[in-house]
Amino acid sequence: MSKISDSKPRYLILRERLENDIAKGIYPVGSLFPTEEQLGQTYQVSRHTVREATRTLAERGLIAKRAGFGTVVCAKQATAPYVAALGTVQELFKYTEATRLEVLEKHNVTADMALAQTLDCERDSQWIMLNSQRLTMDKATAISFTQIYLRPEFASIADQLHGRHKSIFKMLEEDHQQPIVQVKQDIEATLMPLKAAKLLDVAKNSPALHMRRSYLDARGRLLAVSSNLYAASRFRLTTSWALQATSGSKKSSQN
Repeated sequence: MSKISDSKPRYLILRERLENDIAKGIYPVGSLFPTEEQLGQTYQVSRHTVREATRTLAERGLIAKRAGFGTVVCAKQATAPYVAALGTVQELFKYTEATRLEVLEKHNVTADMALAQTLDCERDSQWIMLNSQRLTMDKATAISFTQIYLRPEFASIADQLHGRHKSIFKMLEEDHQQPIVQVKQDIEATLMPLKAAKLLDVAKNSPALHMRRSYLDARGRLLAVSSNLYAASRFRLTTSWALQATSGSKKSSQN
């Protein structure tokens, strides 16, 4: 290939060319990306230029390094991350209203030991499991692969999870007269499993964020669970706290 020559910084030109190649399928999603040395020889650029170009590709979620394997192509196009604030129940309501859920599969499941430990529920308890994807309201961009677990007595909620729908929290309280006294949210870094990777069009075992919300009643009984997998490049969680001034600081401000 001809040597890169342009008024733009060389690493930006290289990044744009590599993005085009990824979009065209020259480097398919899930495939091993060329090494820095290979890219340098192909495009006749320095190792530094390659390193900067691939760094920005990684920041845009197109490629990712996997220990002991190499660099893998994660997505065909860079997607601006969806930014959500989920630090309060009110913010959860806003998130639900700004997105939509599309249910893909529905199954009746019995909690074996593994599922009981994962959900923190009784072993052999019965659940309705929904495999779904959450999309932005304004465009069909998949934000997450979402598994929802409902007690059988709340089965009608599954029929309402489409288009602009109320949150599970509100459906439990308003439609089933089931007060929720606690919403427990667990967040952890993980690797994207195959089923979710295919749905989100990212590489299997690429970086992911797992967020699980559990809805409990006054007795501590688990009523429903929402288990969400987000691609690292598609989602950003933001939380802020307003801190009250201490009594000491109040006194000093009055002096």
